[in-house]
Amino acid sequence: MEKKIPTESLIQYYERIGYEVPRSLLTGGNGHFSVRKATVPIRKSPFNRRDYFKICLSSGSGKGHGTLIYNDQEINLPRPCLIFTNPSVPASIEVTYCNVNRVACLFNKEFIESIIPPDVQYASPLFNPQVYPVVALTEEERERLHVYFNEMQVLQESDYPFKWDMVRNILQLLIHEGIRLQQKQFLQTAAVRDRLVNEFFSLLNQQFPVDSPEHSLKLLTPAHFADLLHVHVNHLNSVVKKYSGKTTRVIIHERIVAEAKTLLRNTNWNIAEIAYSLGFEYPSHFNKYFKQFASVTPVEFRLSNTALAVHL
Repeated sequence: MEKKIPTESLIQYYERIGYEVPRSLLTGGNGHFSVRKATVPIRKSPFNRRDYFKICLSSGSGKGHGTLIYNDQEINLPRPCLIFTNPSVPASIEVTYCNVNRVACLFNKEFIESIIPPDVQYASPLFNPQVYPVVALTEEERERLHVYFNEMQVLQESDYPFKWDMVRNILQLLIHEGIRLQQKQFLQTAAVRDRLVNEFFSLLNQQFPVDSPEHSLKLLTPAHFADLLHVHVNHLNSVVKKYSGKTTRVIIHERIVAEAKTLLRNTNWNIAEIAYSLGFEYPSHFNKYFKQFASVTPVEFRLSNTALAVHL
């Protein structure tokens, strides 16, 4: 029988490294973010999947090496480098540099949900397991990226009331920097997309954000996009899936659900208004659709994610 690769939760992560588990995780809080520095001569993490994202900035000097086991790949880590690990990909890292300086941030899906556009997600190894997870850096690039981590740590430890919004903005910069630097190094990789893929994501993004309950989304199916792009729907799906690893239909569904969560969390529109704005003729259809992808009803999601006084 094939041995099942375990999935490490955030709580298990904190217990493994000997840190106190944050209260927000124990009480069922949604978004979680943490950044910390580590200096260790030898480190080997367990080979597993995770229910969180992680970005690590690493540099080392002297004798030794760093290795990332990423699914079935064994990747020798350059010094310095930026490492992105996708939750769905089993991974382990071993570092044996004499002098290693690492700083890493980790966060769950809820913390970053709805703020990273789909086309950016599919260009980043953080979200797309088909993209190479390691970006080699020059010392100048390492120093510049280190400023991002330092700033996030300062904010994390501050009592500024909007600190997590600022952290999310810096995190977006870090994700974009990883994509930009990787594209500069590997111009022939999947990160450089087909023209049709660019046009598909451009059309998709033009529909969002939804700014009025009086106007409904028009492009809801792969066929709608294919018609506007003047290609057969099967060809569009094939090209998009080759780039992203997901079908056109799944990408559209994910974007609609992400927008639904944003509207439920941040507006006082009632459920019927949100349903109509997202292209659903009947609220009952939207309720069934949302629960299929989010595992809770729109009302349940709103009650657990916002303090707004709303008309349900």
